[in-house]
Amino acid sequence: MNHIIIRKETKEDDYAAELMTMRAFWNIDDYAAELMTMRAFWNIHNPGCNEHLLVHKLREAEEYLPELSRIAEMDGRIVGAIYYSKAKVVDGDTEHEVLTFGPLAVEPTCFGLGIGSRLLEETIAAAREAGYLGIVICGEPGYYPKHGFQTCDRFGIRHAAFGNFDAFMALPLQKGFEAVHGLYYEAPVFESCEDETEILEYTKRFPYYKPLRLSCQWLHAEKLGRISEVAKNRCTIRFWEQEIPAKLKGSFYDEAPEKRPVVGDYVTFLYNQHGESVILSVCERSSFLQRPDQAKTGVMQYMVANVDYCFIVTSLNEDYSFNRIARYVSIALQGGAVPVVILTKSDLCGSAEEYVREVEGLSDKVRVHAISALYHLGLEELDEYLQPGTTICLMGSSGAGKSTLINTITGEETMKTSAIREADDKGRHTTTCRKMILLPNGVCIIDTPGMREVGMANTQAGIDDTFSDITELERQCRFCNCRHETEPGCAIKAAIASGELSRERYGLYKNLGAENSRNQARKKEISRLAKAYKKLNRNKPWD
Repeated sequence: MNHIIIRKETKEDDYAAELMTMRAFWNIDDYAAELMTMRAFWNIHNPGCNEHLLVHKLREAEEYLPELSRIAEMDGRIVGAIYYSKAKVVDGDTEHEVLTFGPLAVEPTCFGLGIGSRLLEETIAAAREAGYLGIVICGEPGYYPKHGFQTCDRFGIRHAAFGNFDAFMALPLQKGFEAVHGLYYEAPVFESCEDETEILEYTKRFPYYKPLRLSCQWLHAEKLGRISEVAKNRCTIRFWEQEIPAKLKGSFYDEAPEKRPVVGDYVTFLYNQHGESVILSVCERSSFLQRPDQAKTGVMQYMVANVDYCFIVTSLNEDYSFNRIARYVSIALQGGAVPVVILTKSDLCGSAEEYVREVEGLSDKVRVHAISALYHLGLEELDEYLQPGTTICLMGSSGAGKSTLINTITGEETMKTSAIREADDKGRHTTTCRKMILLPNGVCIIDTPGMREVGMANTQAGIDDTFSDITELERQCRFCNCRHETEPGCAIKAAIASGELSRERYGLYKNLGAENSRNQARKKEISRLAKAYKKLNRNKPWD
């Protein structure tokens, strides 16, 4: 049983209360928030929030009422707060003093414990005892009527800026409130927290949380989280510091597989503190990396989403493969991520710079770094990617040094590592599933299982992007359908003859493109057969 204490706030509570308020979920109505351009709480309606700055300024405002305001404490932690201030209703020369509260904040990981109701009930009783006539608020019309609030049009009160709407409500506390009518005005401090620079600067005092702008952000009962792990039809959602088990809403199984959640996806979900939460929707993706699950069938494996950088980790030993790097780069570019090739174990290679130049020649869109995680060589070059809010996906074959690199970046034994086989320099699988790791500075790292074979399917755009020099030459051929064999005026043949383009590079481009086309054809055929099979079984009578 959670032991919740409702008490007055002290000066020592300021930081913790503001941090909780910044994170909090508040039952504010969408329409009210849109009208008043309120940010509400962190990523609830808009990127970031300003409520923590409002609380900071409200404490210094002359309208603030600390004697009525309260915080909720559970197990020594602040999990809720309600802040009261004076407002007024003006009718010509007559001015009525009323109360308002806001923000009313509840720690998002403690939602559903009745904290908001406790704060309301105790402070309403205190306000009534203190003799205040009534309370006027803008709040969730599905919540506050349970506590006696009614729309302000019943009392002849109109919001000075927005008139009347469902979220504009009042609660009479004493006889005589019926005489209160006119235009409502709240304290000026509520309009003093919209400066973007001031909000950003004040927010630096608190732990980093990434501001998000997503079309799914007008949230009510549902929450916004991020997929940190997927195992068959069960997912784990990162919700603040919690890892929440979740299952998919049934309608996901009627949609295409690529529309189901993958690691890195932002999702909306119904929060269940006592069991599995339910994932309702997948928010729009900024990037989406995929590859054939099996190169011979072309069946797609949907890997990660919303990745900024794809670290392609390759060790400088016998496992080094320029061909494999080209495949990874194509996958990253196709999916919308920036490919960054990390050549590990540079301490074991006397010609690391030659490998760097070779990979840099692959594409002008790829970045290359040679490092030694063991001896901390070249790691400072990665600092530009390890910025708050960045998501990095690590790909590479087993034994390439992905887990070691993660442990070096995090400064602790975050991932298990295994020794490679001396016979062929190939590693054993230590990462068995894709998993997201959140660093204290707000960097997200997604580790993936090692892949020794990387097939091509659905990646033609990525291949063309990787070999953009070749696609540009193809556009210069005399004939648009040039096969680059015997046709006159072929820019490809001319470039090879002059040494501008190597036969090996052109051969790799052609091979990857042909493999992509084959696997795409297989993928379409498998999809056709699957639909036919489903249709046959749907029409088949029961035995």
